[in-house]
Amino acid sequence: MGATFYAVLGIYAAALVGISAWSWFQTHTEADFLAAGRSIGPVVGGAVLAATQISAGTFVGTAGRHYLTGVSWALVWFGVWAGWVVSALWVAPKLRRFGALTVPDYVSVRFGSRAAGALAGILIVISYTIYLVAQFQAGGEIALAVFGIQPLTAMLLIVASTALYTLLGGVRSSSYIEFLQTLIMVGALIVAVPVLLYHAGGLTAPLRFLHSLDSRLTGWYYGPKDLFAFAIAFGLSIAAAPYELTRFYSMRDEKTVRRAIAICIAFQAVIGACILSIGLLTRVLFPNLASQDQATAIMAFEVLPPLVGSLLLVAMLSAIMSTVNSILLVTGAGVAHDLYGKFVRPEASEAHLVRVNRIAIVVLAVLPVYFALQKLGDVQAIVVEQSKFIASFFFVPVVVGLNWRRGTGAGAIAAMIGGFLACLVWEFTGQASFGKLGIDAVEVGVVTSLALFVIVSRLTPPAPREALRIFFDGS
Repeated sequence: MGATFYAVLGIYAAALVGISAWSWFQTHTEADFLAAGRSIGPVVGGAVLAATQISAGTFVGTAGRHYLTGVSWALVWFGVWAGWVVSALWVAPKLRRFGALTVPDYVSVRFGSRAAGALAGILIVISYTIYLVAQFQAGGEIALAVFGIQPLTAMLLIVASTALYTLLGGVRSSSYIEFLQTLIMVGALIVAVPVLLYHAGGLTAPLRFLHSLDSRLTGWYYGPKDLFAFAIAFGLSIAAAPYELTRFYSMRDEKTVRRAIAICIAFQAVIGACILSIGLLTRVLFPNLASQDQATAIMAFEVLPPLVGSLLLVAMLSAIMSTVNSILLVTGAGVAHDLYGKFVRPEASEAHLVRVNRIAIVVLAVLPVYFALQKLGDVQAIVVEQSKFIASFFFVPVVVGLNWRRGTGAGAIAAMIGGFLACLVWEFTGQASFGKLGIDAVEVGVVTSLALFVIVSRLTPPAPREALRIFFDGS
């Protein structure tokens, strides 16, 4: 595969450089850098939303879960899509109408509290730094399994290449690059599945083999309670995920946002079905891999024709880069726009804030590499934990806050802190003590966040009417 892979990679890299260079000349203000001048249409926007969420957690982690546990994990997708529906109906249109640059902007204005906005920015940086660990760990797994490259080298290459196009054109370059990445992902997966079916002997024989290997692979490896908890974690986090919500600000209008979400779900349905097939068929062909996270990479290298395998490996790289790019944009904005620009240098110029954004992106890109090298868990486990935390501290202030006008700044602060701590404590202490109850940390976190939001909001003065008027017609 060597020569073919490097040829495909070279063409892909040339496309990234071309789009990044074009975007550099289009980026002059902070709105250009963080919102692409509000110019993104529904097809590109839908592909961006799909690429942002289809990460290493999907190509490496989800495929690995299917390899290890079989078909039941696929039901988690319905939680993801439910989250998108919630976003399309009750979140995205209002956020786009507001037209800010970041999600903490929304928190500050909606609740009339700069402190709430600052807290949102801090929690975003912390939680998405954890998410970056999963992306870099996946890149290390692929490089080691396929090319024998040390994980640290692979991680630094991903940091350098992704940070470069993120720095040059911000959201504009990332949007068009992620559109390209989504097309590569979908195309590579659609071609790969029939090839795998051919090598595995069709559809019936692989299913019989999997059932004989472990009947749970074709049935219920996870129980309904476990699957519900996983689906809730992904669904609630998608409905309020800052790295997805900020993409709404770059789209033309509310109608564009809704159409983009529908296109995103269509892309994800195709990708999800293909990832399920790849995980199962790889288990048939290679039943004893050392790590489930190597399943897709080994399959691409050992089974697929050179061109198809090369496209799939580039697609995996694209999935990692697209998510890393989106995380760097939202965390860099959290540091530069939401913290530095509002509390340290409120008088800073647009050009200065763009420079600070770029510096923050470089620092935040390098920081998670150390933790990724420690391999604190498999890729999907890290993604699930991050999703639980996002849902626990952000779902209520965003989704409920956009649809309940009585919410206050103090209520939002209590909801974010309480949800985060409740999820953290239950995950690492309560789960061990009360695991027989079947209650997951995300359920504890979200319920705690909601209870605190309602109680504290009722006990504190309402948010300013000027702020409410932006989000609630007739207020």
